[in-house]
Amino acid sequence: MTAAKDSRIYDLLSAGIIGAICVLLVARWDLYPVFVDIYYHASVAVSFEKAGGIVLWDFWEFAPLGRPHLYPPLLHVIMMLFSEVSNIATVSRITSFIMFPASLGTLWWFSREIYSPRTAFYSVLVLSSCYEYFNLQSVTSAAGLVLVAVPLLFYWFDRGKYLAAVVVLAGCLYTHISMAPIVVCALLLYSVVSKKALAGIKVAGGSLILYIPWLLHIVTNLSSLSANSPSSRVLVLVAPWLLGVLGSVICIKKRGEFLIPVCILVCMAPIAMSYAGRFTGHALLPLSMLSGIFLSHLEGLVSPGKRSFLVVASLLVLTLVAPTVGMMGGRDLNRGIGGAGTVDSGIPRGESAPRLSIQEGRPPVDQRPQSRITLRIPSLFLILLKLPSDSYLNPENLAMVQIIEKNSREDEIVFIPSGMMGCLVTAATGRPQTLGMWQEVSSDYEPDPKSASVFVLPRGRQAPSQLIKIGETEKWELYRAPTKKTGVIPRAVLRTELVYGILLAACAVIVYDLVRKNPRNR
Repeated sequence: MTAAKDSRIYDLLSAGIIGAICVLLVARWDLYPVFVDIYYHASVAVSFEKAGGIVLWDFWEFAPLGRPHLYPPLLHVIMMLFSEVSNIATVSRITSFIMFPASLGTLWWFSREIYSPRTAFYSVLVLSSCYEYFNLQSVTSAAGLVLVAVPLLFYWFDRGKYLAAVVVLAGCLYTHISMAPIVVCALLLYSVVSKKALAGIKVAGGSLILYIPWLLHIVTNLSSLSANSPSSRVLVLVAPWLLGVLGSVICIKKRGEFLIPVCILVCMAPIAMSYAGRFTGHALLPLSMLSGIFLSHLEGLVSPGKRSFLVVASLLVLTLVAPTVGMMGGRDLNRGIGGAGTVDSGIPRGESAPRLSIQEGRPPVDQRPQSRITLRIPSLFLILLKLPSDSYLNPENLAMVQIIEKNSREDEIVFIPSGMMGCLVTAATGRPQTLGMWQEVSSDYEPDPKSASVFVLPRGRQAPSQLIKIGETEKWELYRAPTKKTGVIPRAVLRTELVYGILLAACAVIVYDLVRKNPRNR
């Protein structure tokens, strides 16, 4: 069998895996958007559109006063762009959907071009079996976008496409406030160990110069940032870690471009200190690269007649089983089907109406004792077949937001006793809310429910007598105050047209750097 034929076979196998995942995910369209983070991103995109561009003050949360808006804006700008041709609910679903298959695609391209089609096949095979990686890519869309970009960044850097690398790295910085600095560190570390330190400094320095405007905004409001992280379980996928460790030994011996996934994994390690669940999930990207390198090396040691057996065995095993050990790193979030079970009313039964509580509801946690160590066997392919939907875009919540739209103006403030549900309301209606979801940024004051015009309460909870009932659903009762309470929209610091122009210019720079021949080795 010729090398060219081998390459075609491995490429077809990789395409088959990615295609099968896409078909399966489309068949489970009811899952999207997965969980709650996307409603925050959608609410930002909708609010940017209302303001006519990027604003530096979060007027749509903790209304009427708001708080500093510190979340990097690139994902929200992209969502705003696509909402020009579709509704925000569809954009949210597509955003949640695309991150996992896109990550498989960029991983395949990187591994194929840097290593070999065989390595790319095994890397994609390992990552495609990981439910935890799928879940994080689908939920944490901003961090997911960074991980989609990471293989492209290192590929272009390794190939001397430094302009494209600068733009992509700057894009990472404008996407996620904590994941992007990890990528910067990984690039610098790799540039040092691969003896390309000067090039690494230039790329990292160029991206940081482009990031200065938002960095100054963050530094100016640094006192508003905190290190809050929700509790999470630590889920360790046995195969990627075992194969990844073996692959790292090979990579360290080979050096050169083989050190890329090692550097990424090393620089991700600090995440484990503050957010262990995120580390074990996000680290699956470099671990899959390392696993692919090890399995490709192992196949090279096998006689040609037995290689087909190894390929088929790997396909059968890794598409069916993905042994996962769960360890206590906190309490599990109660992610009920449709999100109905995740609403914290914040209003004790029987409490006098004027004293509406504004307790921010992270989803209530499952208070049942969790075993310290659990074991799960099925791979992502099997889990997806029976995975229950936790999308908040269910008929109950959609009926609730329709009542709000019919009975209020777009600038009227809504009280709903959960920041997560408040983001859904803002995303669906454009109305500001009295609470917030991104808890890493604090508000300077305790919001007063009386500053709202519209009140959304779980059924059975007492409401102030002066409120006027405007509708109800099976789970919600909606009221409005006798007087309208509205928020103020700040001036956009970058108008929408300018923002889209910057996006277009960034894409043009990448295309220019990719098509030009024989780039100077800087």
